[in-house]
Amino acid sequence: EMHLGTFGTAGDGSLPANFDEARAKLDHLDDLGINAIQLMPVAEFAGGISWGYNPSFPYAIESDYGTPVDFKEFVDAAHARGIAVFCDLVFNHLGPSDLDLWQYDGWSVNNAGGIYFYQDFRANTPWGNTRPDFGRGEVRTWIRDNVLYWMREYRTDGHRMDGTKYIRKVDLAGPEIPEGWSLLQWINDSVNAEFPDKISICEDLDNNAWLTKTTGAGGAGFDSQWEAQFYWPVRGNLITQNDADRDMWAIRNAIVAGYNGDAFQRVIYTESHD
Repeated sequence: EMHLGTFGTAGDGSLPANFDEARAKLDHLDDLGINAIQLMPVAEFAGGISWGYNPSFPYAIESDYGTPVDFKEFVDAAHARGIAVFCDLVFNHLGPSDLDLWQYDGWSVNNAGGIYFYQDFRANTPWGNTRPDFGRGEVRTWIRDNVLYWMREYRTDGHRMDGTKYIRKVDLAGPEIPEGWSLLQWINDSVNAEFPDKISICEDLDNNAWLTKTTGAGGAGFDSQWEAQFYWPVRGNLITQNDADRDMWAIRNAIVAGYNGDAFQRVIYTESHD
């Protein structure tokens, strides 16, 4: 997982870094044996320094990171070293600031976001009341096409989709958003049809095996998902000070956990941006 704005920092320590500076450090990753980079979001966001999870213009490259050509050269340089590149994509909310889409044509209900956004309680997310309207055909196409755009235009090798839990339901306890689930299925079917060699990963953290079941079986169709069942028990047992407080059965369970009998349907980690 790479935060472009700090990984590529120039010798003078100035931030944010850019694609060219990060590209110059790819040999270091190659020497470490790294074979895949998951970029934290590089779509245009508010301000110049951010984790990227506040996307304002999902089809634009963050201008402080460089140009579209710069990103293409970064991807090509990574590929030349046998390193895959995945984009982190955010669709569970937009912004919430610097949104030209907000009340785009002047219409809204309850002073909500207008035609691109839900106008009722479904608009509410932990990051602002800016959840896209997953039931509106034009918005669904706009999101689906964005996923394909990164693969078509920049030749990325797949993606990690951020916070899918908040695409398929309103909040942790629900209610469900059926059109959000069907959008995930449509996106993954579209990726599989055009790019069967690309990898689709979701960050859902609900330990839900249906996310990585095929759409034909009723699943969301992702190839893999970030694994919350590994992170917490391993991290907890690593940082505790007393051996007597360590639970090796929890470690054992974290290692053998999985989804649908396929070890590759989970991405395990002990560190992340969170």
